[in-house]
Amino acid sequence: MNAAGVAVLIAALVAGTAPDVESTGALSPAADTHVRSTPQPARASLAGRALADASESSAPASRAHQPLADTHVSTTSRPTRSSTAASSPAAASASSAPAARARKPVAGTQVDVRILSKHRPARLRLDGPRSLEVVASGNTLVVDGRPQPHALRLDAGRWHVRGRGLDRRYEAALSLEAQDGELIVVATFALETYVAAVTASETEVDAPFEALRAQAITARSYVLASGKRHDEARACDLTHCQVLRGEGFARHLRRARDAARSTEGVVLRLHSGAVALAPFHASCGGHTAEPVAVFGAPDLTGAAAVPDRCPASPWRAVVPRALVSAAASVAVGGPAQAEDLLLERDSSGAVVRVVDRASGREGRGDAFFRALGARAGWDRIRSARFSMTLGGDQALLEGQGHGHGVGLCQAGAALLARQGWTAEQLLAHYFPRALLEQPRDK
Repeated sequence: MNAAGVAVLIAALVAGTAPDVESTGALSPAADTHVRSTPQPARASLAGRALADASESSAPASRAHQPLADTHVSTTSRPTRSSTAASSPAAASASSAPAARARKPVAGTQVDVRILSKHRPARLRLDGPRSLEVVASGNTLVVDGRPQPHALRLDAGRWHVRGRGLDRRYEAALSLEAQDGELIVVATFALETYVAAVTASETEVDAPFEALRAQAITARSYVLASGKRHDEARACDLTHCQVLRGEGFARHLRRARDAARSTEGVVLRLHSGAVALAPFHASCGGHTAEPVAVFGAPDLTGAAAVPDRCPASPWRAVVPRALVSAAASVAVGGPAQAEDLLLERDSSGAVVRVVDRASGREGRGDAFFRALGARAGWDRIRSARFSMTLGGDQALLEGQGHGHGVGLCQAGAALLARQGWTAEQLLAHYFPRALLEQPRDK
């Protein structure tokens, strides 16, 4: 496409008249205006799901974070031999990994999660083992109209939490305190309750059961390996960690609980014996990305770049040229202009490095992707697999997939599960450098 053609296409996209392309204005989570070839998974976190951004205002599947150090959670276990159907040749490499050392069980593990921070609630109504109203008045916590000099601790139970624009249910213990007129709420979950809630939050309601089982194992591995990611808690309920929306749709939650229960204690481990920091994303667009290329070394994920049957999931976005320059400046650590950028890609087509040819400075493609997403608006820059064409004061981005592209591809896993793949085969495919391991008593 020549420069004139690009300018015409950009003008059409901005006007909303280009064929098969909808407006790319600022989006809300309820209104995704990008073209989709197939239904997309709900998020995809983390696991994820720009995990480096603690807000859903950036692309939800931007879980292309820098993996944190493994906490070496102990678990008494033996390796699980993954099924090795001919349709999944990668399974053999996963099942042939050396057995990990015996470890203590993870039963009794709890997960502290900072919840509701996106909503910044100042007043909440809580109903469960008891009923009360909690208000943040500056740095003072007011409970049922009475100031309380310390944090409020509520025992584990089924809590119904309501506030302005909020209606959530959690099976957890709760802790609340006031800070600058905002309620800081931390929910403490039993590990398997947390895994089930994340699995329900991070998947579509029609996801096949084997895909849910794979998601549960991935989510469990990720939270056990990621350590404490926030001052107040181990994790948050946003894409920065793993999305957790409360109990949500009852039937889907039941299926997610069944998936968690059927895989209880099962994790992915690296050859070193450490729990794999197993990421996931909504859609790879046909090929997953190499973790070292996206996150940098060392690889703590056990994933690899593999071809996948995931649909292409094409997307387009038009953004101001100045926005690209600003995002590039963040990625390379100094002033950069859009016209001076060189985008380098890996075998999957993902942008893994950006170079400012004027200064010679360079940065990771993941940082550029996240900076673009944070500035362009929620879910407009959907993946790191994109090309960029400049025209006038605008830039046309055309890409495939949804998310950072590393690890479990939710769309691909759902498709393969419908074709008969088991959770074990799915994980062997997406994490060929990790070993599936379950407790000895399973």
